[in-house]
Amino acid sequence: MFGVLALLGALQGSAVRDTIVISLDEAARRAVSVSPLVEVALGEVRRATGLRAESGWPFATNPTVSYNRTRRRSAGLTSHDYEWSISQEVEIAGQSFLRRSAASAFTRASLARVEDSRRRAALEARAGYVVLTVAEERAVLADSAAAFAERLAGFARRQFEAGEMNRLELNAAVLEGARARSAADRIAAEHEAAIADLRRVLGIAGDSGLRTVGLPPVPSLAWSSDSALLALARERRPDLLASRESYGGARSAAKLAGRSLIPNLALSINSGQEAGTDRLIGFGLGVRLPLFYRQQAAKGAAAADLAGTHAELVALERAVVAQLRTATAAYTRARAAEQRFARDVLGAATENVALTEQALREGEVSLTDVILLRRTALDAQLEYLDVLTTSYLAWFDFAATLGAEPDDLASLLSGTEH
Repeated sequence: MFGVLALLGALQGSAVRDTIVISLDEAARRAVSVSPLVEVALGEVRRATGLRAESGWPFATNPTVSYNRTRRRSAGLTSHDYEWSISQEVEIAGQSFLRRSAASAFTRASLARVEDSRRRAALEARAGYVVLTVAEERAVLADSAAAFAERLAGFARRQFEAGEMNRLELNAAVLEGARARSAADRIAAEHEAAIADLRRVLGIAGDSGLRTVGLPPVPSLAWSSDSALLALARERRPDLLASRESYGGARSAAKLAGRSLIPNLALSINSGQEAGTDRLIGFGLGVRLPLFYRQQAAKGAAAADLAGTHAELVALERAVVAQLRTATAAYTRARAAEQRFARDVLGAATENVALTEQALREGEVSLTDVILLRRTALDAQLEYLDVLTTSYLAWFDFAATLGAEPDDLASLLSGTEH
């Protein structure tokens, strides 16, 4: 893929001993394992599973166990009465089933959000990896161009001192050398920034270097229709699954709140002793009436949650459609531009880089022509790297939009073709 820019090998060979060398897949896996987003999502899973664990019993509260002891005095005699009881409030309108249904849906939603956070963490790592890989290539090209421009300035100075070159050409060569080195320094700073950003995503501490091992080729992808892609996205996107489950859980919660006006039974059993001799045992049945507190706040909150989750689902479905159209258009355009550059531009630019210095030595072109030709070739090479970056980012974004791994995208899309 980057054979035309093989100078990267020299950069790799000069790496310091404590430089971390990482591949694209390793970067994605590490980013997922250390992502704060994933950690937060896993915490939400524990919250949801805890709520689900409490939702299986048809009891509104915990049982109440009580004990009473009373001293009795009559005709100069003293005795004691005692009583113990246990009571429990029981739901009779199927609230536990709705509560369990809602909690299960919220648990599935939280598990899907874990997968979505992993998807986003991997996408961020892949994007940072591409930026760093290209930054390495840009740094090699810029440093090579600066070294050539500085050699050219030295050549021009010797030619000027020998009386074979005028001041105008000397100044042009000196300016080009300074400009090229300044550009190389700026690109080197961008390279360091790319390393720092990927280190942040990967959670790498310390001061060791970071280097990539190249990228796989961008595949040529084909699909039958946008509707087939949309069906895949709706089936595979974990954020859509999470939103659907949240909406289902909110519906169950709204039904649960609507049953708050149905009274709960209060059952009790009691036993005791009266006057020290009479043993008592009894059974109680009561009803907890929703007379003063009719759960208006709970019903209002449930209705608001239901409206919010439905709006979130609708908005996300619309966003997925827009993201998919954007991703397919970006991939198609970027891939075509990258192929056009590789076919029509890059070869000529690379050849000019190799030929200009030889042409100058042989006196076939002037120094100013060499400067112009080299600058044009370098600009073309750097622009190609920008185009290539866009192509990779479009590929990764396309895969993430479908909820797929980039390497699996070709086989996944082959199922949409007829």
